[in-house]
Amino acid sequence: MTRQPILPKRDRQRIPGAIRFYSIFAYITGVFLLLLCAEMILKYIPWNHELGVGYEVFAGGGHVLNFVPSLPEYIDSAGGLNLSIGVLIVHGWLYVVYLISDFRLWTLLRWPLRRFVAIALGGIVPFLSFFVEHRMSRAARKDLAEHNARAEAHDEAILALRKQVADDEARAATTATPGAAAENAADARHPATQPGEHGIGQTSGDAAQTTTDTDESSETK
Repeated sequence: MTRQPILPKRDRQRIPGAIRFYSIFAYITGVFLLLLCAEMILKYIPWNHELGVGYEVFAGGGHVLNFVPSLPEYIDSAGGLNLSIGVLIVHGWLYVVYLISDFRLWTLLRWPLRRFVAIALGGIVPFLSFFVEHRMSRAARKDLAEHNARAEAHDEAILALRKQVADDEARAATTATPGAAAENAADARHPATQPGEHGIGQTSGDAAQTTTDTDESSETK
């Protein structure tokens, strides 16, 4: 199995906040989903046997909670706030934020698409968001710890390599300096070996020229 590339540092720093953001809205969305399910059961099951309908819940209007038959004429005359409609609206907006938290966590961790879909389903299936949140949060923390460990090992390897290169360069410079000094000392002790203008030793050439002049003088005499 091919390992994913190490996540950038800025993404790894954002992941803990993304996990908290997702966890908070997973629980809030899950609670409102349960309230919505209770509201749907109360509304669509005919608890009122005389009218054959369910109830909608209102708050205020002279009562803390008022169960009103789910018929237009009763609903229009009821006072207060319709909590059944309120729960539906609030859950809808919370689910939008829940999807945003899902998308943020999914993109930061470079997860496959199936995990995004699994998290998204947690916001519309009762009780599923709690189980999905526990599993996904644990997986996110595990992946983050793995990426941090790999990034730390990578940084240590880079530092060790740079240190080795610096040591090799220093060792090469130390080895080259005595050799150059020895060569300069040898040149100072043997000046005759220094090349002349045309690549011929100047001292040896002068000696040869002196010998030739002496022989020519002897023949003349």
